[in-house]
Amino acid sequence: MKIKSNASPDELDSPFYEKNQKFCSEFEHFIADKNGKVKGNYNAWSYTIFGKITQPKNWTLKYKKAIFSSGNLWLSSKFQSLLVLTEWTTEIPGTFNSDFLIRKKKKTDSLKILFSTSVSKLTGYDPYIIKSRNHESQLISTLIKILDPLFKSREVYTIEHRHDVLRIELRTEEHHFDVFNELTKI
Repeated sequence: MKIKSNASPDELDSPFYEKNQKFCSEFEHFIADKNGKVKGNYNAWSYTIFGKITQPKNWTLKYKKAIFSSGNLWLSSKFQSLLVLTEWTTEIPGTFNSDFLIRKKKKTDSLKILFSTSVSKLTGYDPYIIKSRNHESQLISTLIKILDPLFKSREVYTIEHRHDVLRIELRTEEHHFDVFNELTKI
């Protein structure tokens, strides 16, 4: 496995270590099946792994999990926070004039929606907004259709298309290889 463990010896029997090891192994096999390259590391508490595939086009995949705590052993797990991040990136040449951003709404977005013609609610997905000059582009429609289950589960964090580069960021502990495979057909 090219994704390496950086765990201490006392972590190796942890069910958390085994879960992260399995996640990384599945990722490595998925990328290998696509003749891609991987790198990264994992332990019982975290992983940071990267993959790159070139067929049918270049995609970079990043998965990160980290548990942050206050550092105080006396405080309970209520003072720990978990970050799980998935990021898929590719270049889509010829789409330069269709820059957009889709993200979860913030409290301050209500005013932006009222006073801006380029910011609106994402139709059918209430917790999300879209910032774009062309809300009806083919690329946006295709992405929404493919990512529909992840919008419904609220795992989509941001989708940004800027200067021909598409970046999809999720907050999930799942691989979602099936959804990714659909994206590679764009």
